Amino acid sequence: MNLVMDILGGDVAMTIRHLKVFLCVCKHQSMTKAAEELFIAQPAVSNTISEIEKNYKVKLFERINKKLFLTDEGKVLLIKAQEVLTAFNEFEEIALNSSKKPLLKIGSSLTIGKQKLPWLLRNLKENFKEIDFQVSINQTSIIESKILNGTLDFAFIQGKPSNPSIKSRLVDSNTLIAVCGQKYDMPDTVTLKELCRYDLLLREDESVSRDFLDNIFALENIVVTPVMESISNQALISAAVQNLGVTIMPEALLTRQLNNGGLRKITVLDYEFTRNSYLVYHKDKSFGAVKKEIFDFCYKNYKYMHK
Repeated sequence: MNLVMDILGGDVAMTIRHLKVFLCVCKHQSMTKAAEELFIAQPAVSNTISEIEKNYKVKLFERINKKLFLTDEGKVLLIKAQEVLTAFNEFEEIALNSSKKPLLKIGSSLTIGKQKLPWLLRNLKENFKEIDFQVSINQTSIIESKILNGTLDFAFIQGKPSNPSIKSRLVDSNTLIAVCGQKYDMPDTVTLKELCRYDLLLREDESVSRDFLDNIFALENIVVTPVMESISNQALISAAVQNLGVTIMPEALLTRQLNNGGLRKITVLDYEFTRNSYLVYHKDKSFGAVKKEIFDFCYKNYKYMHK
């Protein structure tokens, strides 16, 4: 069964819409949620998936306990569908912008978007006046999905990308530190295991920061139950200032509170929280001469941008 080569053939004329629906269902593992994102009725999503399955005589999903799980064939087609959609988006971009200034679409995860991206964009605008820029700052998982579907040219994220179709280049490393309020009852120096016995204020599950810390805890066989979880770094900082616990985050985000005495640094004797930042792009992405020059500029100069 030549699933890969036959992706655009068969009895039913396959369209970009079929691929977008398929990718959206894969993303959510739910036809209902895919329908909500695509602003179409759920039966239309179900019919589209059925058309693909009937046309190619292939089962894309196993349906278990009302959840969808990709079959082995579905996993192969998911990769190819991403490649086809990326190629189409590149075609559409070139066609739409052939008579305009080139448009470069850059993304970043949330912390980088606050700390680094504004200075990087300022430098790009000063050095590449012939280019228009479109910027997306979001959670890392969303940025990665935009790389995969071709809506971003490249992006900056913290932590290695999870999808093998995304290539990465290391551009910087930063250190996270533990901090608490001045009146919070804990010593200035602790071990990692001792730190985890205090009230932890951490980012939400599946965030890059939380995944980074959870991997460290798992390696040391430490089980943690935070007293507070939030998608907001500022909420965690404010909670720490109010002596509600100890938080761990990039030192650059804590400069003001450390300088004015709102927070104090906790030294972890047996561990250093170092996290890497990467410039990421789709493995099949091809850049024109100007975009390649900008890509190289970002790669070489990222670490020297002001924090």
